[in-house]
Amino acid sequence: MDTNEAQGCRYTDESTKTKYVAKLLHPFKTNGFQHIRMDDIAKYMDLSKATLYKYFPSRDEIFERLAELFITYIVGGEEQASEGDQALIKGFQTSFAQSLVIANYGTEVFYQDMREIYPILMGKIDVAVSMRNERLRKFYENGMKEGLFNPLNAVILILQDDLMFRHLLDPVYLMKNNLTLRNAIHDYYQIKKLQMFTPELYATTDDAEMLTRIEYLVRKVSYGV
Repeated sequence: MDTNEAQGCRYTDESTKTKYVAKLLHPFKTNGFQHIRMDDIAKYMDLSKATLYKYFPSRDEIFERLAELFITYIVGGEEQASEGDQALIKGFQTSFAQSLVIANYGTEVFYQDMREIYPILMGKIDVAVSMRNERLRKFYENGMKEGLFNPLNAVILILQDDLMFRHLLDPVYLMKNNLTLRNAIHDYYQIKKLQMFTPELYATTDDAEMLTRIEYLVRKVSYGV
């Protein structure tokens, strides 16, 4: 096997491991993993126990990869815009979706188990979330300086998303308030636009792609697919 073939095999192997670890995000966000067994992990991954150990020799490796996945694909996966109205709109839409994904998978039970069992990994997640929030703060403030976002407290805007999404992702809260997840996320997106965008920017916003994205996110949140 030449060097290129070997690199290709390693890439495929890493990609396969990431795919299997990603299957843990949905069940772990609800139930945590403190008492999880390798048998349970194999079931979530749709693998035999023998195949599971072929890919992951230890439980620790699985959770190291889970933390890496959370940081790389969830916290660090967003695009941030630079200048111009359309770039700011795209950056806002991407950040909105990313905040939803972070709130969906970064549940209190998941974080609590990570802090108790893998505090070093949780520390890395905390740092990544803090860095992401700082990028988002600068993004909001740049939009305000350009006169396209309304002058608001960027830190409060970030906190607002965290609190709102945690309510809207709670099935009990939705039921008590006669809401559906799809309508709640869609309506909050519209409210956030009205809150942040100047009338001129609001008038130029094309939501077609974003509405499709919200539909995808609702399915992802609800079913993990």
